[in-house]
Amino acid sequence: MTRSDAAYAGSVVAMRPRTDLAIALAIAVAAAALYAGFGLRLAQGQYLEFYNLAFDFDPPRYVALMGLAEYERGNVKHPLVLLLRSLAWPLLAAGLSPKAAATLVMAAFGGATVGVVFLFLRAIAAARLPALALAVLFAVSGGQAFTAIIAEAYGPAAFGIACVWLLTVHALTDPRRGRGARIAAAVFGFGMTTTNVVQSFLAEALVWLRHRGPVGALRPMIAYGVTVAAIAALLTAAVWADLLLAVLADPLSMVKELYWARTKGERVGPAEVLLRLLGYTVVSPEYDAVRLSDGFDMLDFRTPRFGPLAGVAFVLWHLFWVAGVVAALRNPATRWLAVGLAATLAFNILFHVDFQFRGSLYLYAGHTHFLVFALGAGLAPLLRPHGPAMYAYVAVVLLLAVLVGVVTLDRVADLVTRFDEVRIDCPAPCRE
Repeated sequence: MTRSDAAYAGSVVAMRPRTDLAIALAIAVAAAALYAGFGLRLAQGQYLEFYNLAFDFDPPRYVALMGLAEYERGNVKHPLVLLLRSLAWPLLAAGLSPKAAATLVMAAFGGATVGVVFLFLRAIAAARLPALALAVLFAVSGGQAFTAIIAEAYGPAAFGIACVWLLTVHALTDPRRGRGARIAAAVFGFGMTTTNVVQSFLAEALVWLRHRGPVGALRPMIAYGVTVAAIAALLTAAVWADLLLAVLADPLSMVKELYWARTKGERVGPAEVLLRLLGYTVVSPEYDAVRLSDGFDMLDFRTPRFGPLAGVAFVLWHLFWVAGVVAALRNPATRWLAVGLAATLAFNILFHVDFQFRGSLYLYAGHTHFLVFALGAGLAPLLRPHGPAMYAYVAVVLLLAVLVGVVTLDRVADLVTRFDEVRIDCPAPCRE
């Protein structure tokens, strides 16, 4: 075992004791309750009845998918989201409306993601107090809050991504640990958003490259890929059996449909991609109104317009993030993981330089937010428990949490009350 291997193994000795699991559950429930309160207020209005009123989200599809007799199945980008319907059944049986049931499912995923973030931080040897403070900061960050209250695929996808990297921390110590769970997480990620399976494969490659090198990693990676592909194919065939039969009858039409499913419209450059995925996903700017072809304005975050409080939070977050990334890369115990997270984040940023929909990028924050946050937390594992540096760090994180939380909750409160009545010319749900 090399020195860095020994440092890494020593950093994850105390992963997931009962106390940590209890804390994770408590903060997950608390976060879910917060999201549920805002989400149910949003569900009282008409936002969930229309496409694209904010962030290019398509909530009517997911309300129908989870709560209506005539429901959606998703599309080629989200092939297994129909499986979310089973989570809404108990809520519908209890008499909740489809909008309320879909909202509570999203809130539950959002809360669970916060709990997984806490366990991830503990797994990389962050002391409990800074791990808890960082989990609170994550819970009130903009990208997390919005995906936890709006019925869409991005909240469940973000949960799956967090699970992938928590499992990866364990596997970096022993690749035999959690093999089945890693396969399940990859299939789940594919089902929520097909491109997210890339994160699972990059994380799995990180594990095997660390333990066996490029040549030795080939065989387990092939076995992993074949297994994930087989399970995903079986589930996809079950959900889309009728469509697959139609494809076999006319494959050329399916090729054309897949081509036209590609996102279209204007693109923004790399600087805008970085600004939105690294910055706005934590500190939300003022809303911009984007005029759509349907003749109404869509809310989005597109320009760095901050009030004084949000401006301070924005600057402080980036200073904090840079310090965390540098610490994560310098620390032998987290360096390998940090390289994997950074490479995966870089892949997603490059991917979204091209993959955009009429300049909208904030809706993709759920695919990158955990990666950004995990790198930004890189200083926490270096702090000695109960030392003065740890308490100073916690104070900074809590200050950030207060600043970011005030901004986020203001933006969220605005959103959930703005669409009590929607007055636009096109009938609900309008076009995508």
